[in-house]
Amino acid sequence: MFTLACGCGHQTTAAAPAEATAPIVYGPRLAGIGVYLLHGQFLSVSRTAAAVRDLFGVPVAAGTVAGWVKRTALGIIEKVLPVIAGRIAGAPVAGFDETGMRVAGRLAWLHSASTATDVLLAVHPKRGTKAMDAIGVLPKFAGVAVHDAWAPYDTYTSAIHALCNAHALRELIYVTDTATGPVAEHAEQAATALCRLNRLTADAHAAGQAHDPEKVAFYQHVLHSAVVFGVDATTARASKLERKYHALFVRLRDRRDDYLRFVTDPAAPFDNNGSEQTIRMPKLRIKVSGSMRTMTGAEHFAAIRSYIATAARQGIDTLDALIQAATGNPWIPTPT
Repeated sequence: MFTLACGCGHQTTAAAPAEATAPIVYGPRLAGIGVYLLHGQFLSVSRTAAAVRDLFGVPVAAGTVAGWVKRTALGIIEKVLPVIAGRIAGAPVAGFDETGMRVAGRLAWLHSASTATDVLLAVHPKRGTKAMDAIGVLPKFAGVAVHDAWAPYDTYTSAIHALCNAHALRELIYVTDTATGPVAEHAEQAATALCRLNRLTADAHAAGQAHDPEKVAFYQHVLHSAVVFGVDATTARASKLERKYHALFVRLRDRRDDYLRFVTDPAAPFDNNGSEQTIRMPKLRIKVSGSMRTMTGAEHFAAIRSYIATAARQGIDTLDALIQAATGNPWIPTPT
């Protein structure tokens, strides 16, 4: 608080802001900047405190930075994440993915559910349905769920499933690189057909037109033929590699409709790259600043990353959103 003395000797003391509840209190702008440096730019806690000191001339303890993060995250967890989860659960299309991360010296899992406007990240000790049920999006989801071919996703039968063709292409390229003869040729043919189908549908969408049904039918036939012949060529499963090849061809045959969902549903994407991007930045944080020390800290990190990623997708400035969250009244997307 400032006190100024008039020439007549009268002293006037300014009213303290509502946030000033102690002799030393940092405002929401500084707190928002601290959280931004820590979980937006992936500095460590000590480096964040040092950066705040160097940039603003304000000595800040590491514990203060941790307090900023906790208060910001708790407000987001209480007020924002349920809205984001509800928006994704009610969306016509959403992508799902998961990746491992070290928490308290153990392997945990960072789960992602996302749309073009919303991102929900959640940390859980488990990878499968126990975690997905706890996060609460997939049990309520009835739209098109885009994901890789990991089996637990298929247990959610209310969703329409669309499998990631980027994963399939990587597996097919692996076959062409490691196999010989007809097996490699069938894999190459399947990969080429998938790419041609993707180009046909993408060009049609860009032009605002329906795709050419004859060309689409032709490349669907080429793909199916390659997969069927691939299954036959690897039926013996005489080696570990051949067993992998066979499993891939069988999956492409049996899940044909799910892999080609992007052809029949204009809203379904060709791949799940959007979901993979949502967990790329959190993985970068681990590479830069190391693993999370506690599960609570990991949950706060996931909440803040969900918040700023969603804000960015909706055109909200990241720093402004964090400053607002630091006041205890975070920005909240429109509920569905």
